[in-house]
Amino acid sequence: MKTAQTTEMVDFEVLIPTVEGNEIADRITIKIPVIRDATGEEILTPEAHELIEQTQARYTGLMLPDQLRALRNRLGLTQRNLGELLQVGEKSYTRWESGRARPSRSINVLLCALRDGRLSVSYLQGLQKPIVDWWNSAHQQPVVVGFSNRNDSDEMPQAA
Repeated sequence: MKTAQTTEMVDFEVLIPTVEGNEIADRITIKIPVIRDATGEEILTPEAHELIEQTQARYTGLMLPDQLRALRNRLGLTQRNLGELLQVGEKSYTRWESGRARPSRSINVLLCALRDGRLSVSYLQGLQKPIVDWWNSAHQQPVVVGFSNRNDSDEMPQAA
C-alpha cells in the first residue's frame, strides 16, 4: 500500500554555533522543502539539508562549495594540487567542493586569504619544503635547553 506524500515549504530555525562550537550564537529562520507523509510527519528533503548547511556556512563565514570551486579554477589548480597545498589531501578538498563536508574554520582562514590575495600560492608551496634538512645535516647539533625555577641572578647553563 502506497501512502500519499506532499512536498511543502515550511519555516525552519537554523542554529548558528559560536566559534567555539559549544553554544548557539544566533538563530536564523529559513524556508525549506519538506515531505509530509500520510501521518503528518515532516521529512527533510536533500534540498532542505543543503539549504540548512549553506545557511550555517554563510553565517559562520565558511566558503561555500561554488566559491571553493571558483577559487581553485582562478588559481589554475586541480583539487589534488590545492589539497596538497593546504596539506589536507585531495579527498578533503573534493568533499568541500562537492558540499559533502565543510573546511574547518582554520583552513577557511587560509582559503579566504588565498581568495583575497593576502596569501600567495608560491608562499604556501615554499612551506611544503623544509628550509634545512635538520635530520640529515652534519652541521646541526642538538640544542639542550634547561628550565628551572631559578631567578634571573642565577647562572645560565652552558651549552655542551
